[in-house]
Amino acid sequence: MSGERREGNSVSTRLLKFRSPVLAGWEWTVHDIAAQEPGPHLCIMAGIHVNEVAGIEATFQLVERFQNELRRGTVSIMPVANLPALPYRSQHVCPIDDKNINFSFPGASDGTFSEALADALLNEWAADADCLIDLHGGDLCENVARFTVAPMIGDPAFDDVNFALAAAFEPEIIVKLQPDQLNKPGRSCSGRARQRKHAAFAEAGANGLIDERSVRFHRDGVLRVAGLLGMIETEKATPEHEPFVANEYHWVQAEVDGWCSYSVEPGESVVSGQVIAAISDYSGNILRRVAAPADGRVLWRCTHAVVEATTDLFGVASAGKQS
Repeated sequence: MSGERREGNSVSTRLLKFRSPVLAGWEWTVHDIAAQEPGPHLCIMAGIHVNEVAGIEATFQLVERFQNELRRGTVSIMPVANLPALPYRSQHVCPIDDKNINFSFPGASDGTFSEALADALLNEWAADADCLIDLHGGDLCENVARFTVAPMIGDPAFDDVNFALAAAFEPEIIVKLQPDQLNKPGRSCSGRARQRKHAAFAEAGANGLIDERSVRFHRDGVLRVAGLLGMIETEKATPEHEPFVANEYHWVQAEVDGWCSYSVEPGESVVSGQVIAAISDYSGNILRRVAAPADGRVLWRCTHAVVEATTDLFGVASAGKQS
């Protein structure tokens, strides 16, 4: 729905400071929308990786949509979480400590910048949120399928809600993180699951570019989550496809330096042992044929031909063990 702002909705923008001395001097822009009728509290963030611009663009569109459509509760939107990365367009990491915030949750208030920010996002800004949504996908040199991540803690009632939140995005792939995968630092949704709090984590985009399909995936997925929470009115529709549900997430590295030719794209099915890339030296001699680690679907791939041994080439989701 669109149109004039819903009567009685309160809309404000603030600069948010966090308590940790490690984060002193930084202020995060947050947009808050409140309906007249009380209800759930929803937090939405993007820009953990600042080149993943489809998610950031979606947050700007969501501010207007919630101004117009919010019926119950409150929404807080943080378009860019990794502020230090903005002037450098840093890929994946925060330039202050060279750590990936995305794998720093639940964090620590007295840790490094990334760890302190992860802690503050969970335990200050989103502490009382009924759901935290984290939008990702499409850093420089990567192409990402439309997928979501759903942490499982072994409690069927909790896990069913987390899965429903992930499914609300109508993704190609849902990756279920098993309980034993939550013991080490990880994504925001993992940090929330350790607190027995709900979250949604969505990926879509490519090469640091804004494309409408990825923006729409993020924006409409958030709106469907808000509909599940009873915060807005949404039309019930049957998804166009059933997602591939995975229980394992495999990272595939180059292992050698060279020139990489890729054979598969995000979203495609692969079988274990299938050649999905070949890496050659600069004389054209093949150094390594890269094989799929399992039957499954390609979550993302690197898009640059020049690779090093430590370059992450692919993420592959497989059915693996059942939760």
